[in-house]
Amino acid sequence: MVKSLLNLIRKPKSGSEPLTQLDVGRVFGASQPAPARAVSTERRGTGVDLDAWKQKDLDLLQSAWEASCAAPDDDALANEFRTALHNLHGASGAYGGGALTRLSGSLHRLVSGLESLHAETALINLHVQACRATAHGGGEAAEDMADAVCDALEAQVQARLRDEDSEAA
Repeated sequence: MVKSLLNLIRKPKSGSEPLTQLDVGRVFGASQPAPARAVSTERRGTGVDLDAWKQKDLDLLQSAWEASCAAPDDDALANEFRTALHNLHGASGAYGGGALTRLSGSLHRLVSGLESLHAETALINLHVQACRATAHGGGEAAEDMADAVCDALEAQVQARLRDEDSEAA
């Protein structure tokens, strides 16, 4: 399943080919806040609800990406997306690490070398959606799926970065 999703992602040929937009929102509910939990995730004595912070960071990443897609030539919006990603990745360890840290790290590696985010719209969109998906589910099966998605996305980013390096040489 993951492989078939990644096969949809392909580097556009000289900007003439429309990019595939993937959205896992239909599976998890489009941009809806995480469901309320019976057990609080508040850190004892700190008054900090990490799940709420994580959800806000994920929402900010999603909205910054959508704004950047709506105005692809606006460098300020691209920088807002990069900042939201940087903040999410930096906080991901506090949010439990795991798949979110891997996904946000993979996305960070991808966008750090791009002059224009929209050269890799489909791959960035898939990363953003996968980051959002980490706020749902749990258990060993969810971790196994998350690991498979992380492995596949990291491989795609590495392949893209190798392609860019070989084209530059």
